[in-house]
Amino acid sequence: MTRYLLYFLTGVATATVILFFRGYVLVPQNVYSDVALRAGMVLFGLASWLTLFRIKPGALLALLCSLALVPWLARIGLRIWEAGSDAPQVVQIIHVAVSALALFSLIVSARYTFSRGSWRSGTAAPGFILKLLLMVIPVAVAVSWLLVMNKV
Repeated sequence: MTRYLLYFLTGVATATVILFFRGYVLVPQNVYSDVALRAGMVLFGLASWLTLFRIKPGALLALLCSLALVPWLARIGLRIWEAGSDAPQVVQIIHVAVSALALFSLIVSARYTFSRGSWRSGTAAPGFILKLLLMVIPVAVAVSWLLVMNKV
């Protein structure tokens, strides 16, 4: 259950920060932000609930998504933390928080991907009905994203 929440929160935080910078701060989009946005969407839209049913495939997908976030986080970090930067402290704190979430997701997903155990096992804590209800949240967000993707 905690992996689900970790992947979900990491994906939502990444997508929210990227969309905030694009929409409100008018930061132009580039390849790094496009890849990170899609990775964030897949992380909370697919990897989070796949982990509920199959731990290792979900962790492998989360590992790939977390690795895709690294170039964007590094590029943004270089801009925010450079000596002459006039970035507000709030932006620096947000960058640290998103980076910490991404790093933690990377470590957790690598641990479950490369550990011994069955590729068929799922998260044992929640019951099947709760798993289905938790699955609806990211799927609904991913579907709504696909509907508005060309307008953002």
